[in-house]
Amino acid sequence: MSQASKLPPLERYVRILELLASFPDGLGLSDIARMLALPKTSAHRLLGTMQDSQLVDVASGGTYVLGNRVRRLAYTGANTEWVAAVVKPHLADLAAETDETCYLAKLHAGHRVSSILMEAPDTPWRGFVLPGKGMAPHAAASAKAILAFQPDAVIQAALAEPLPVLTANTRTDPAQILQEYEQVRRQGYATCIGEIDEGLAALGVPVHVPHLGVVYSLGVTGPMQRLKTKNLENIARIMQRYAQRVSDALAAGYMRQPPDPAP
Repeated sequence: MSQASKLPPLERYVRILELLASFPDGLGLSDIARMLALPKTSAHRLLGTMQDSQLVDVASGGTYVLGNRVRRLAYTGANTEWVAAVVKPHLADLAAETDETCYLAKLHAGHRVSSILMEAPDTPWRGFVLPGKGMAPHAAASAKAILAFQPDAVIQAALAEPLPVLTANTRTDPAQILQEYEQVRRQGYATCIGEIDEGLAALGVPVHVPHLGVVYSLGVTGPMQRLKTKNLENIARIMQRYAQRVSDALAAGYMRQPPDPAP
């Protein structure tokens, strides 16, 4: 029996993750077993368990790569200052086309969502979404647009925290919020109709990034009556078009900007 085979299972899992992190294009079973001095049967068993937990995925050709769960953990904890430069032009175009305040929200390591970037048109009434402001998981459209696509454990953690009543329109019943998340997944956008401020409305659209999932969302906010006059579904369709542009930009950026070690 090799020395590697005597290691605790957790250590062997970590070594496989470290190895795959060094080979983004993936490795075959035989390569992993040989590089880590493991019997092929042991490597296969370990990889199977890791695949069940989404720690590794099987790519085309049968090679193993880091799983979506690991990628998401790395990216949500990474330094993403470059994101502003990548997204800002698209956000500015969205603000100009909708003539409303637009912002980008991000899921951080764990279950909290906050705004990280804002653009506003040059109009008499301009909303303001403070970068770094936490977005309520039960009320903010941008948070709903992200959390609706998270694993059950993340959603449960978000809804387990106190959910304050912000207006008469705020829902705090977790069952109702879960139903709303389901609707977000069906229609592709979330709403906040007077749930944080009775005079304001907002829409949130998920940004699906390949190999990362939904960690970002686009938001648009403004006076409720003005947004309703413009038709919320029409605004959502415009936002979805920009969400694809942002997704393409972020995907290219992440390929060239490996994440920093999580703090």
